[in-house]
Amino acid sequence: MAANSDKKPNRSGFSLIELIITIAVMGIVVTIATLNFNIWQKKSRMDAQTREIFTDLNEARTNAVTQKIYYGIIFQPNSYVIKSYDSATVPTAATAASTGTTAMTKNLLFGINKAGDVFDNTPVLFDTTGMTIDMCTIFVAPLDPDKDEATVNCITISAARVNMGKINGTACEFK
Repeated sequence: MAANSDKKPNRSGFSLIELIITIAVMGIVVTIATLNFNIWQKKSRMDAQTREIFTDLNEARTNAVTQKIYYGIIFQPNSYVIKSYDSATVPTAATAASTGTTAMTKNLLFGINKAGDVFDNTPVLFDTTGMTIDMCTIFVAPLDPDKDEATVNCITISAARVNMGKINGTACEFK
């Protein structure tokens, strides 16, 4: 008899079942990571859009003061237009949409809503002192209304300032 016949053969490596289980677990982890990344990316885009609208509103207000002319922002569900008005003409809510010079038009990735109202081409007008009487709240439409989405997703325009915040029910809470 040979001396090596009592020893078990030395088998190193992984079995096929161990490899399949490892690959399946890795696939599940990658799928979960991809889904979370996509949700994070959508939230980030919504934040960016809200901040961009906020910046454009403040820029229009500043331009009205520094250039001593009226500026108006006309919101639509998927876009908005910023207009400047000749210093000789004081725009009214009825004439502002059809008059003035278009300074900028922006199409939006996410829709927007006006709190308690519909978009009817009535602009938010900033006078030469940067004040407005057209106060409103604009909400960036959430991806899923039942979930807490973006960090900032609403803008409130008041007489003397523009605030950015987070939707809480139907109100805009400021950060």
